[in-house]
Amino acid sequence: MKKITALAFLFIFSAQSYAQNVFKGRVLNEENVPLAGIEIQITSLKQQSPLKLTTDKNGVFQFLKNSFNYQLNIYQSEYIPIELNVLQADTLLIILKKQSTQLKEITILGNRPFLEQQIDKTIVNVNGDTKAGINAIDILKKIPGISLKNGEELTAEGKGITLLIDNKPTRLTGNSLINLLESTATANVGQIEIIYNPSAKYDAAGSGGIINIKTLKRTKPGYDANVSATIGHGWKYPLTNNSLGINYKNEHRNYSASYGFGFGKQYQEVQTNTLQSDINQHILDSAIYKSYYNYNNLRLGVDHQINKDDTFGVVFTGYFNNRSPNNLFNTQIFELNNNDLKKNSQTQNQNIAISRGINANLNYKHLISVKNQKEIVFDVDAGLFDFNNSNENEVNNSNGSSGTTKQYFSQKGYTKSEIYSVKADYTQKTPNGTLESGVKLSNVQIENNFISKFTDGLQPQQDYDSNDFNYKETILAVYINNKLSFGKLSFQLGLRAEQTYTNGYAVNLNEKTERQYLNLFPNITSALKLTGKTISLSYSRRIGRPAYNNLNPFAIIENPYQTRKGNPYLNPSYTDNMRLAITLKGKLTLATSYSFSNDVITDLKTRAELSEVTNSFKSNLSTYKNIGFNVSYSNKILKIVQVNYGMNISNSDYNFNYNLNNERVKQTSVSLSLGNNVQINKTFWAEVFFYGQSKVTYGNQVNLPFSTTSVSVGKKIMNGNGNLSLQLNDIFYTGLTRSEANYGNIVYSLKSKYDSRNARLTFSYRFGNSKIDAKKRNSGSEDEQRRTQ
Repeated sequence: MKKITALAFLFIFSAQSYAQNVFKGRVLNEENVPLAGIEIQITSLKQQSPLKLTTDKNGVFQFLKNSFNYQLNIYQSEYIPIELNVLQADTLLIILKKQSTQLKEITILGNRPFLEQQIDKTIVNVNGDTKAGINAIDILKKIPGISLKNGEELTAEGKGITLLIDNKPTRLTGNSLINLLESTATANVGQIEIIYNPSAKYDAAGSGGIINIKTLKRTKPGYDANVSATIGHGWKYPLTNNSLGINYKNEHRNYSASYGFGFGKQYQEVQTNTLQSDINQHILDSAIYKSYYNYNNLRLGVDHQINKDDTFGVVFTGYFNNRSPNNLFNTQIFELNNNDLKKNSQTQNQNIAISRGINANLNYKHLISVKNQKEIVFDVDAGLFDFNNSNENEVNNSNGSSGTTKQYFSQKGYTKSEIYSVKADYTQKTPNGTLESGVKLSNVQIENNFISKFTDGLQPQQDYDSNDFNYKETILAVYINNKLSFGKLSFQLGLRAEQTYTNGYAVNLNEKTERQYLNLFPNITSALKLTGKTISLSYSRRIGRPAYNNLNPFAIIENPYQTRKGNPYLNPSYTDNMRLAITLKGKLTLATSYSFSNDVITDLKTRAELSEVTNSFKSNLSTYKNIGFNVSYSNKILKIVQVNYGMNISNSDYNFNYNLNNERVKQTSVSLSLGNNVQINKTFWAEVFFYGQSKVTYGNQVNLPFSTTSVSVGKKIMNGNGNLSLQLNDIFYTGLTRSEANYGNIVYSLKSKYDSRNARLTFSYRFGNSKIDAKKRNSGSEDEQRRTQ
């Protein structure tokens, strides 16, 4: 790299302007015109992360200077880069020169590794590059340590996570969450943060860490837009996922909008074998699921800079999702000893599920002091959400010589949710770090109406456990968090207190469930930076509050022998997490972790004595322990091959009581992910990705080994502004789900074939006239919205 050719020299400001501990700089071009919007990056040995500043309209920037060395960096695409030691004086004038033939050199200087291991988190630098994946879920599945459990739940290093987008909750779960991530185009993704043990600043909800997807936003006046379209085909049916986004910025405002939509039809075949030895029978259930879906996700935002100290913003998010499953169950009941057919039934299940919602976030930030870098941020959230579900079952039972009988079950449910929250966060720089504190108040009100009817076709419909259920929850939280640095050693100490009030009322049953509890959630992170390595140790305490719909005491009938029911008596679970990690040269990370949970919330199947019907619901298991060892390696080899490898070894131990007996499910598991991305030439790339795992336990259920292999190719087109990529997933069709359970009188095995093997063709195009960057936006209702579905 050539030596820096920018001219930098000292100049004198008025003696009345600032004290000596305030550093002030000014940036001009070669014509001595002040440059506004120039990004300045300040780093030092005592900072956990770089300090990023932006010049004002006069080209001026400033920050509080301490008694240790600083490094100043400017990487601006139009100008030759600057790298300076700024401790030599308290003022500095920088003149940037236009770059011409040194563009390639600039690009190399500004290039960041795909994976960055920091003290308390891993950062994935996507920067809108479609080589990382065709959409957000595709990127996440390729990150070492991240896996998709049962096709709908993300985990990090074997633990459940809370997923945020721009520090706001995704609020969706299951297929709805996957659809949202599939419609989040790579062109909109700036960075992904994996925070293993979140600080006290974040809500304490969740058993594990946080994944935060930070979208790209403009930093200079102008506009940027992108469109993405994916067409594909699964096992049986086609699908499509599409998105478009735009950002526009003028001198004082930044507007952003994004819209994602998709539709298709999913196909799945499930076979379940259930042994019921107490009644001497074996149930073979074969199910075919055909589910049409469409979804729409909208986000609108504006940030207005009132003056240099005050910024006001508004963000509206809305969604409308529709799923219409048409399922067919064929159930055969055999004698356990001689395998003679006793009964046969067919169930035609038609289901319509419509969910929609809107949320408004108002955000106000006030800079109190530039000298001490004091600021306070206020957030107000209000959201309205509803969910409509219609579940119709027509059952034909054949009992051999007894003939055929019919049963009809009709169930309709409606849920209305209101979520409100206010919060305030205060930040202040200290001589050795940063002090954060804040307060938050949230309130949730939910109304559930459930009408359930039954008839045998001969008699009029009769009530079948209809009920109304109302739920209220209020949480008051306060926190303090202090980041400290002393040379190569740094600490983060935090404490969060949450007072919770809940009130559940089953109207028809006249049953009330009221709780109030105060909890403290400490977090500690320490790190030591040595030459070529970083050692970190962290601890956090978390709370797992039940999703609201899991509290509804309603029995959803899937077929005559399987029901799914809510549990209004669920208690919150508490988890203590510890993690020790060593990172070598920013490429290889070795980590070991330990988690212990009380009252862990997980799926549980039960069956009454001498009954044919199996019930599924969420329950509190007694304890859960997990010991894990993780290895991840990320590096670019020969300048053209980006490798991202990861391995996880963990031992899970669940203990719970069932029918007055203590049950224990213990399993050692190994998972392996291998990502290899090859840059064949300037415009063409290819990737092979493998993921495999051994047996792994989820509560009382054990999933059997599986693996999947995907191949992708892509090419830049349209002068580099467009990209065309083809992805073939699970090409050997080895990603089938198989699971089993054996405790008490619950003995079953399951095999599922679904759309894991599919082909997807994606076209994306970006256009605009300025630089974009990752920007996050805080919101007050993160945990509450996540639990609505």
